[in-house]
Amino acid sequence: MRKVAVVMAMLALAGCENDVERAHNKVAEHLQNPKTAKFANVRINEQGDICGQVRGKDAAGVVEAYRSYVAIKQGAEYEVIIDQDGNNLRLREICGGADLQRKAEALADQPAAQGWDVEIIQGANMGALTDMTARLIERGIPSSVVYREG
Repeated sequence: MRKVAVVMAMLALAGCENDVERAHNKVAEHLQNPKTAKFANVRINEQGDICGQVRGKDAAGVVEAYRSYVAIKQGAEYEVIIDQDGNNLRLREICGGADLQRKAEALADQPAAQGWDVEIIQGANMGALTDMTARLIERGIPSSVVYREG
């Protein structure tokens, strides 16, 4: 009888998803090909919101660049925001880096007093640019993306 109880408990637990799995399933629903979702830099804040980066394949099977996301906990469900251009302030307010993004936006029209200005003319994977911007902001380095003439 004890063995039956242990097996039943294991079967019950096997069907349960944890919060991260539920959030990742919700995030994957926003991708063109949800089954190809890959997650990186996943972390949970004090409110139970889950932040990280996600990528998947498009309809043609081409791997997309990583994009930052947040799954905002609302009871047992999650509201998902995926940062399409690397400048989503609400995502930064929840996951960190909002103050730095505001500062970078305020200084965007001024020449840099020190440090680096990087201008990228054209590239094969412009999505990597938003990934790089997100990582810089997460590490406390003010950065922003400005698109000019497309």
